[in-house]
Amino acid sequence: MTTEQRPTTAATTPVDGPPPWVLRLASLTIYVGVVGFVIAEIVQYAQSGTEGFLPATFANALVWVVGVNAIICGSGHIVMPGPVADSIGWPEGSPFQFEVGLANLGIGVLGVLSPSFDRDFALAVVIAFTIFYFGAALGHVREMISEHNTAPGNAGFIFWFDVIAPPALIALYLAT
Repeated sequence: MTTEQRPTTAATTPVDGPPPWVLRLASLTIYVGVVGFVIAEIVQYAQSGTEGFLPATFANALVWVVGVNAIICGSGHIVMPGPVADSIGWPEGSPFQFEVGLANLGIGVLGVLSPSFDRDFALAVVIAFTIFYFGAALGHVREMISEHNTAPGNAGFIFWFDVIAPPALIALYLAT
């Protein structure tokens, strides 16, 4: 049954989907990791100045940019797969979306846990994050070129995050 064929309520909201305000609010969650990182950096600087700033920045990046961001993105793929697929320009119902969600959740949990472990653990998180997110960026580019997919979830903020975050995280790892 296509979206046009689904029964609707008086407010023209599909019966089997969340209300539009829920979808709009959920679409803002992709920014939580970056905003949390910026706030953590401001707090770090206010409390300690520049003393220990790079190691703290790396830890904040692992928790927020890797951890929280990946948990939120993974949860979206699992909990609201239809709207997420639509935002990316994917067809709904792909079983791979659940797997992408689980991969994101796994990387996110590792990111949140990483400051509690040693530098070798952090390196493993950086490697897993970089492979997955650079791979996602390549997938986005392939979709933009071959399918002319310029959907916001394919060619918007997520694409640029996938391109910029891995080298920034690698640079922070090397600088600490």
